[in-house]
Amino acid sequence: MTDGKYTINKNPDLTYVSKAIGKEENIRYISKVFDLKDFKDFYYEQKEKKVYEVIRESARQEITAIYDQDSTEFSIRIQRFAKDTGAPHNQSFSFHGGALIRFIKFLETIDLLDLSSKSSLKFTDKHIDDLLERKNAFKQLLNGSTPITANQLLELFNSLQTEDRNTLFNKFIDNIDSFEAENLDAAIKQKEYKKALKHLEELLEFEERNVLVYEANKRDDLSKYKANQPEKIFQNWIENNLWIFGVDYHKKHNFIKIGEDNSQADIILETMDGFLSLIENKRPISKNKLFRYDNSHRSYFPASSFSEAIGQCLIYLQRIENFKKTIEDEHQVRILRLRIRLIIGRSNDFNNQENKALHFINSSLHDIDVITYDNLIDNGKKIISFYNT
Repeated sequence: MTDGKYTINKNPDLTYVSKAIGKEENIRYISKVFDLKDFKDFYYEQKEKKVYEVIRESARQEITAIYDQDSTEFSIRIQRFAKDTGAPHNQSFSFHGGALIRFIKFLETIDLLDLSSKSSLKFTDKHIDDLLERKNAFKQLLNGSTPITANQLLELFNSLQTEDRNTLFNKFIDNIDSFEAENLDAAIKQKEYKKALKHLEELLEFEERNVLVYEANKRDDLSKYKANQPEKIFQNWIENNLWIFGVDYHKKHNFIKIGEDNSQADIILETMDGFLSLIENKRPISKNKLFRYDNSHRSYFPASSFSEAIGQCLIYLQRIENFKKTIEDEHQVRILRLRIRLIIGRSNDFNNQENKALHFINSSLHDIDVITYDNLIDNGKKIISFYNT
């Protein structure tokens, strides 16, 4: 048994290791003392529903680890000593074997437990093991000579609680240089654009199956595109993803009236040099082919729905020209050789002659650009590729 006076003289700031003892000199005592202020007990009085601190007569407690060098096993003993004489109390607690391992795990995980809930909690041994595994992995990564990989860092980040994530992310932002900040911004944009492009491809698939309105209104991740009409759903996608046009536009205007007869454009954008441009979008159903083949002339010509859309754009160009001064005065914008981008149809199954026909129409029409939804997807993929590092 440890001598009480010797225990009283020990410094709480130190850990003590005894000389080797026993017949084989294979036993070592490793001890540390704690003052009374380091050990507080509490008593819950059920009738009064109050918690009281228990005042102990002991002045000091000691925890001693007994190490057997032959078996490389430890035992732990907790001993209390009297305040006046330093004599040990009759009570002591010893942990060894599996009980010691559980005791150590208990001590190591106290500060890792999520105690945010005010309800009673239970933590399984597996949960405790998982917490310790994360803690040890984190220590190993920080203290090891091998740099932390991106996947390891991501795993650690995902294991944090939301508040800790936000704190860590803010510290990360504060400590990156301008070059790294540009890379981070590029990575965020690339992820955002990839997600948006995936949504467009899904919307196009829903349109092909004739379930667009139902699916778009059902899914939470497509909520920003919700509408009761297919054309409006695609219009909402375009309005939320103007990046798809590259650097051509920098601003979307809220007004849509473009003629004295109350004609309305789908989307009105402002170009980088300060002039207006219109976006007119139609449905992308591929079965409504953009071109029909003329056997007698052995050539492709616009199908009726395509011709009607082009005709509508030509009418808009005329009406906005007549209404030009009113628009400029009311909205403080400039109109000069206004262009309309007509987004319509699919071209993913075009043959070579159909591609040539679309190119010929775009080169022949003045102030109207015809863009298919597949052209939009291709353009989006090119923009996303610019952010690859």
